[in-house]
Amino acid sequence: MYRLFDELALRYDLHTPPDHYRHDHAFVLEQAAALGSPCRLLDVGCGTGVLLEKARQAGVLATGIDASPAMIRVAEARVGTGAAAVGRMQDIDDEAAYDLVVSLSWTLNYCSGRAELVDVLRRMRRALRPGGRVLLQVAHAAHVDGRLMEDREPGPTGEPDDVVFLYRFVRLDGEDWPMRAEYVYACKSLNELTHELHLLRMADAHAVATCASEVGFHDVQVYDSWRRDPLQGSPSPFVSAVHGVAAR
Repeated sequence: MYRLFDELALRYDLHTPPDHYRHDHAFVLEQAAALGSPCRLLDVGCGTGVLLEKARQAGVLATGIDASPAMIRVAEARVGTGAAAVGRMQDIDDEAAYDLVVSLSWTLNYCSGRAELVDVLRRMRRALRPGGRVLLQVAHAAHVDGRLMEDREPGPTGEPDDVVFLYRFVRLDGEDWPMRAEYVYACKSLNELTHELHLLRMADAHAVATCASEVGFHDVQVYDSWRRDPLQGSPSPFVSAVHGVAAR
């Protein structure tokens, strides 16, 4: 388990504030509303529960899973006990339980390779009711340029620029479109510093879309962003697909 997702889970919303994902979350809620009410949503890799909170406030029957017990503790503090549970995407075993299965922030790219990705997609499809939809935000290595980027955020008591987050994404050679994510988190007031390298596989939105078609999803689309424009230059596009018949 990566430190950023485990022992530093309580700091996640400091270096990556929830507001960073407001457009992505609005896109998810738009999809949920289009599926009718009540929409049952599963957030795979729910992290600190930000999307779960917004979805539940919008009347969506939202639950989440995350492989990190520390993340789940943060999510339950935010949304309430029972809203999220410790669980791996590789172990999803629900059947026809959800109208919308969502995985954001490159969670899917932590699969070990193509075979595992196909199995996870098959599990997601089985978890959907006919007409349900999957919405996946994935890494796209072809659009990363290796530039070092920096975010500065307030600290835990509001001190400006107390939290520094450096990150860089680098394409690697390999059959499963690998990509390396480099992260440095520092909080001056807490005297905390960590540096991590994350290996992301299947970092190709078109390859993910092909795998989705192979397991039986229909109407598979690749979007550059939450705006639903064609894939052009985004390193973080969406793959959207429907289980079986057209979504209601």
